[in-house]
Amino acid sequence: MSGDRAQVDVGVVTWNTADVTPDALRRLLDTDQGCDIRLLVRDNGSTDGTVEAVAARVPEAEIDADDRNLGFAAGMNRLIARSTAPWFLALNPDAWPEPGAVGRLVAAGLKHTSAGAVAPRIERPDATLEHSTHPFPSLPVALLHATGGRAWMPRRVQDWLMLEGRWNHDRVRWVDWAVGAALLLNRRALDDVGPFDEGFFMYAEDLEWCWRARRRGWGVVFEPSSVFRHVGNVSGARAYGTGRIEVETQSAYRFHRMAHGPVATAAYRAVSAVAAAELWARARARGDHGAAEHWARRARAHLARRPGEHPSGGVPSPGGGQSSRAR
Repeated sequence: MSGDRAQVDVGVVTWNTADVTPDALRRLLDTDQGCDIRLLVRDNGSTDGTVEAVAARVPEAEIDADDRNLGFAAGMNRLIARSTAPWFLALNPDAWPEPGAVGRLVAAGLKHTSAGAVAPRIERPDATLEHSTHPFPSLPVALLHATGGRAWMPRRVQDWLMLEGRWNHDRVRWVDWAVGAALLLNRRALDDVGPFDEGFFMYAEDLEWCWRARRRGWGVVFEPSSVFRHVGNVSGARAYGTGRIEVETQSAYRFHRMAHGPVATAAYRAVSAVAAAELWARARARGDHGAAEHWARRARAHLARRPGEHPSGGVPSPGGGQSSRAR
């Protein structure tokens, strides 16, 4: 390690991703990231040989593994507790940085001293953009979708609201929250805000952390010069299949109840269901059966009354334990 280079601990939680994680980690370690990296891995009881594959191909990784599926938040918190660097990069097991991307995140964090987290531009392996920064969920945003606001609201306002298809992730800006597929956390913010909420077994733990950070006076800055590739939904597809939308939606509603209370959440749920139903109708009218099925599932998920929810507020995995991480 070099004394004049930033020290970054990278935390990766795995669950049955033997086919993608070793390659992703090698891309991280085999490129110059402009900083010194220590790689920490927590495996949540994989049964497909993930631990063995990572140990064989990525001997630099410091692996914590047993047969328990702790869920993403608890697994990541174990890695945060082991971390000693001033920067902690939470990274999905199916994501990797382009050369220099981690160092660019650190540089942005040093420049924007009130940033508790720095988010990169995330692209799919084919270089298409993944919309990864969002406004905090709210009733006004839901009403915008339900009333067809995209058709009449000025494009600059939609950009300001970070709406998908209107905000192109092409400039530095402060955002409400960013997905945790790749998110650099400032150690000072972690010490102040605390780790992830382990009640979120899957999805929305990144949203909740950014919300909590905002309440403590920390922001989230987006840095487009830092590019990460992300396959997406590797563990989630294996754990939940087509039920992923329902799990994701119920996790989001758990956050909304915590942040805004049950009455506001009921209103948000109803308006969101209307918006999804309208998008379903439009997709069906133009003969887009794939989109119509997607929005039908979204509408049903918004109307569901937390089926199968764990008493602690999380969602149990198909096997009865806690869920795996995926996006």
